[in-house]
Amino acid sequence: MTSRSQKRRSRRRQIETGHQRSWLTGRHAVTSMLASGIWPFTRLCATEQVRSNLFAAVSDAAVESEWLYQVECMTADRLTQLTGSRHHQGLAARMGLFPFRSLDALPRILEASAQQHSTLSPLVVICDRIQDEFNLGAILRCCDAMAVAAVVIGSREQSGISPQVARSSAGAVHHLPVIQVDRLMDAARCLADTGFRLLAASEKSTTPVNDAVSESPMALIVGSEAHGVSETLLEMCRYRVVIPMHGRVESLNVAVATGIVLYELRRGRERTLEGVMGKSAVIPRA
Repeated sequence: MTSRSQKRRSRRRQIETGHQRSWLTGRHAVTSMLASGIWPFTRLCATEQVRSNLFAAVSDAAVESEWLYQVECMTADRLTQLTGSRHHQGLAARMGLFPFRSLDALPRILEASAQQHSTLSPLVVICDRIQDEFNLGAILRCCDAMAVAAVVIGSREQSGISPQVARSSAGAVHHLPVIQVDRLMDAARCLADTGFRLLAASEKSTTPVNDAVSESPMALIVGSEAHGVSETLLEMCRYRVVIPMHGRVESLNVAVATGIVLYELRRGRERTLEGVMGKSAVIPRA
């Protein structure tokens, strides 16, 4: 009997944990989500004080949403109970499924990015089995900072887009197209056929990232810290780069490494432009 009782309690904790993981909490995180109007949610809860200021905190487009007129008012203690966190700042939303983009939408995504960032080379990032939510969120944040057109992730052995990813991305997930595919090879092949040069960040490479050819356009493939980029994807890459390590630590967090490589690719493009236009030219920065 004791064993059955323990199993029931364990199952109940799993259900409660899954329920709590679906909550996006915090004023910045939730208002950013509301303002973007991209990610659907099923409940919006706030304390009375926060609710009174909510309309002024989001865009006019979001204010027109009927959901903002159905905010559930409750105490801070009740919000803590629902979300499993005391750091909700009086505002929380229970999120639905994230609206991933399809690979078919890639041409439209690239066109829109080119119009928005006309002076920058097209960049796409492919995440190969990034399972840590904090790392994925930080990668998305780096991608947004470096004007990456889209991020591609797999549907298996890969962290999806969760509230934790949204928080770790500092809201970048609401502005950056995320494409989910069953086979990353299909996405890589599609990009190659479109004219993208595939580049992998790999510790096995002997080419320093600062010497990388930054021809346009480029697709960067980053792999998990445990396994790196898969051999099948590595074989498709024309370029492979490594970040030179000058200290005692032999490796970097995948999100940090992604940020460094993306920055060097952007700087490489600027150096190319400097060579063509002359050192006195003013080069737009990412």
